[in-house]
Amino acid sequence: MKNNAFFPLFVDISEKKIVVIGGGAIATRRVKTLLPFAPQIVVVAPEVTGELEELENEKKLTIFHREYQREDIYDAWMVLVATNDPKLNDGIYSVAKCLGALVNVASNQEKCDFHFPGVIRKDPYVIGINGSGKDHKGTAELRKQIEAVVNHTICIGSRESRLAVIQSEMLMDYLKKECPQKEIRLLTMKTTGDKILDRTLDKVGGKGLFVKELDKALIDRRSDLSVHSLKDMPMEVPEELPIVAFSKREDPRDVLVLPEGADTLDLTKPIGCSSQRRILQLQKMYPEAMFQSVRGNVLTRLKKLDDGEYGGLILAAAGLKRLGLKNRISRYYEPDEVIPAAGQGILAVQGRQGEDYSYLEHFSDREGTIAALCERAFVRYLDGGCSSPVAAHAVIEGDEIFLRGLYYQESTGKHTIGTMRGSLEDPETLGVALAKKLIREAEG
Repeated sequence: MKNNAFFPLFVDISEKKIVVIGGGAIATRRVKTLLPFAPQIVVVAPEVTGELEELENEKKLTIFHREYQREDIYDAWMVLVATNDPKLNDGIYSVAKCLGALVNVASNQEKCDFHFPGVIRKDPYVIGINGSGKDHKGTAELRKQIEAVVNHTICIGSRESRLAVIQSEMLMDYLKKECPQKEIRLLTMKTTGDKILDRTLDKVGGKGLFVKELDKALIDRRSDLSVHSLKDMPMEVPEELPIVAFSKREDPRDVLVLPEGADTLDLTKPIGCSSQRRILQLQKMYPEAMFQSVRGNVLTRLKKLDDGEYGGLILAAAGLKRLGLKNRISRYYEPDEVIPAAGQGILAVQGRQGEDYSYLEHFSDREGTIAALCERAFVRYLDGGCSSPVAAHAVIEGDEIFLRGLYYQESTGKHTIGTMRGSLEDPETLGVALAKKLIREAEG
């Protein structure tokens, strides 16, 4: 074998057929290295590892559970040989060379047209590390060192409003203590929901408008995590972008905010409120009131209020407190008066499927997680969208969860409120059970 170093060549394999002969640990490692680059992978082996079976179930590759046949590689662009039969390996190598396919025999460096590199990927960048087949241990160590430099940064994606930034900074402060070796930075952006301010959310597509751009940044790997107010997240999130942590809950209540200097609600002016959930419940408390949509971030809404456009605003206590504006709160509405939005006061941290987020363990809050799962299961079962007047509020009382929920029946325009208790061990079952109960009561 020559002592020359190997030339790195970066190739688009997204439409190439790659055949892997063998289903053991080496074959599995080869497949996992290739899969992120989206080739058409076929594995041929009588027995395969559990990991390969899972990938087949996820439809990420094809497996023929049998012995190799010469025809298996006739149209292959690349052939990877990883069986424990040297004679079979040699035969496959000879056929692959005659067919003009690239071939790599894992057990014989002399029969490799190329060597597998250690791969570091941080989109759009790909780095390959190779030691010319001479020093596998040294190559692995160098890969770890380079990966540590490349992945030295954790980037947090956030909406650009002051409240969104403050909430993201809460996570950043945690990460700076938990991961002192990392550089923590912030990527802010204006979402579609932030741009469209002349219409209510139900008219323009719902809460998904507040996360679309942040989701794309995660998918494109321009960010590593996104921070959201949980109440602003759609009930269904993409499988590839799961919620990886729920924060400790801030005050979940809705509040009344009056113009600066006022001590009573002036009902000759409209109450600024864009939430049908809030309006539905507040109409009973203020039957003579007019409600008018008000969009924009919290500070924008407060300016409109103080400029005399509204007699009062209905806002979330959590946002005002995080902004340091607790002094603006004129009245709190207890959950038995106005049931909050599902997840109100809780932050959701979103990441990418399959990545290690163990460093968020101490940011994630047990009670916040239980409440979030319970409330979102209730709303999800009722198919409550971002602007649907559906509400849920769960609290832990001893070894039980107490859930209060509101169901709005669109066909009749009537709503039903109910409560239920359930086990801490299964918050989502409780959420679904209360939803079913309220549907029965509404239809009965």
